[in-house]
This record gives sequence, structure tokens and C-alpha cells, in this order.
Amino acid sequence: MAISGTEKERQMLGLFLVPGAYLRVLAQTVQQLGHNDRQLYQGLNFSAEDLKANDSRVFVTDATVMTERALKLAGKDGLSFMLTRELRVTIHGTLGFAALTSPTLAGALDSVRRYLQLRIPFLTMSQSETDDQVLVKLCTEFDAPGVYPFLAETVCATLVMLTEQLLDRGDAEKSGFTMKDGKLPGVSVRLSAAEPAYYRQFADQLPVKFEYDQPDEMLVFPKALLDVPMRLADADASRLASDECEFELQKALKEQGDIAMAVRNMLRLMPGPLPSLEAMAERFCVSSRTLKRRLADRETSYREIVESVLKDRAIQLLRYTNQSVSEIAYELGYADLSNFSRAFKKWTGKSASEFREGGPDPAPELGP
Repeated sequence: MAISGTEKERQMLGLFLVPGAYLRVLAQTVQQLGHNDRQLYQGLNFSAEDLKANDSRVFVTDATVMTERALKLAGKDGLSFMLTRELRVTIHGTLGFAALTSPTLAGALDSVRRYLQLRIPFLTMSQSETDDQVLVKLCTEFDAPGVYPFLAETVCATLVMLTEQLLDRGDAEKSGFTMKDGKLPGVSVRLSAAEPAYYRQFADQLPVKFEYDQPDEMLVFPKALLDVPMRLADADASRLASDECEFELQKALKEQGDIAMAVRNMLRLMPGPLPSLEAMAERFCVSSRTLKRRLADRETSYREIVESVLKDRAIQLLRYTNQSVSEIAYELGYADLSNFSRAFKKWTGKSASEFREGGPDPAPELGP
């Protein structure tokens, strides 16, 4: 059922529950597209009435079922872009307020990147830079082929729409980012799915170009754009909202059930070098022995998770930046290039230079 009030305090808050408001707007959007939204609720333990409470929460499993049904009904109608239009910044709660009042676009993106899992539990974002671009990559923890492309398209569209609406237009123009043909210069969205038939219907209404059939889900921003102030910048208000998000995040991390996923999500937010087992245990308010045991219960170890995160980060840096292999090794926390080279060879079956020169990505069975 939808959960509200004191029941929100239950275990797994935030990491395995999603705000009911998102599903309420999803159902409303399906209805606006001419479909019977009552079909979305059949067999689920909550109703449209349950989702009206601002603090309602729904289990991810139920949210996934409802989303799959919505896509069957209205996916071909451009549900992702229609939903984006309806997702006002206030619906995201303290996360939306933290982004809205951030001093600059960089701060807004940082808030979204750090606290996205509080709104969509199995999605995380990682960030890297080239000489003149910032690359924000979307990652998923679960194999949900029917839902993930829709979520990726919706999240990316929401972020670029909010960017266009909330940037201080005057300061953006002074920095050389004047809208051209309704588009923000230098900003793009890359998605791995094939271009859907409905995209052309919405392309002119979107503030950036969407590029499909790409290797990863990613937003690309000119580095200089991140220094542009937000239209409603308020450092004090943003800090208070971020503090609320941080409290919610730490509570969720402490109480969640899948410790391996939580550790991986936390590591993805951190720059290199990544923390030790002992330091990570402190963040979860448990002993290192307890963390080690709980990871073992999930048939993994802290070292395996760290290597998985480092592998993903190394591949992203090699693929999308011009940094040398030595610079990448240093950024990942390797003091010795040879240690990084051995690790990358073990992860992918290729040397870093061979990987960069081209060819298919490493087979999954060669990963950590």
C-alpha cells in the first residue's frame, strides 16, 4: 500500500521506496493522453486516493509494475516527454528546493547527483570532465530493460528543462549562452536506446538536442555553463535544503536492506582515492567487521565493489576524456601507473591504451 506518516520511518526508507507523487502525476499524464488510468492500479495495494498524500511512499516493485503498465498504454505517445512537462520542481521536495536555490548550475547538478537515489532508488549519477565539457552519466543498479529507457529519457528531459527554466537568463547570455533556435548551446542528451518515433513530435519543444543510439545515458554541459547563477539563487536556503536531504540520505543508508547497493551508490559519489573499509563503515554507523559481514551476506566484498566502481570510472574517463592514462590512474587514486595497468587488464582483458584505441567494450564476464 501507499505509506504515509510515521510508517515512512520503516526500514529501507528512501532506497526502496519512491514518492507517491511521481506515480500520481504519471497516472494523470496517462489519463491526459486519453487512456484509462484505472488499469494502472489493478492488483496493487494502493489507490489513486492513497497517492494524494504529499508524504505517500510506494515500494519500488509496485512502482515498476505501474510504470510498465503506463508504458504499454501511452509509451508510444511520448509519455516520457509529456510527464516531464508535468513534473514541477516543487514535486521533488527538498531535493527540488536545494537545486532551485543553488548559487550556480554546478551546485544544482551536485544536489541532484548526490540525492537522486532518494527519489529514484536504483538510479545514480556520476560526473567527469573533459577540457571544456562536464559529462553527467546516468547509471542503473537493476536490469529493467522495459523501464530503464523510459526513466533515463524522463530524468534527462526533466533536468534539461529545469536547467533552461531556472538559469539566470541574463547571466547566461553574458557568459555566451544565448538560446539559439530554442536550444541551449553546447548542451545535449545522449541515450542508448534507438530514437523513438515520437521524438520528432517533441524535438522542437525541448531546450536541447537528444542523441540516440549512444554508448551511455549522459548529459553533456559546457564547463563554463556550470558557473552561471540560478535565477532563484539563495545560498542559505539551498544549504538548509541540502542539510535536510543529507539527513534523509544518511538515515536511508543506515536503515536500508541492500547494503551492497548502498555502498556502491555512495562510492559513485566520491572522488578518488576511494575510502577504506573502515572509513566507509563509519559513514554507515557500523563497525568494519559488521559491514564486512553484511557484504558477505550479499556474496560480495568491499574490495569487489570498489573495483567495480573504479572500472566503470576508468572506462568512462578513457572513452570520454583526453586525459592521459597516467592522469586517469592518478585521478582514480593509484599512486603507481603499473598497478592501475594491471587492474584494468584484469577488469577488461585489454590494456588502457588498447581500450582507448577502439574495439568493442569488454565482455561482462571479464569484469570484476
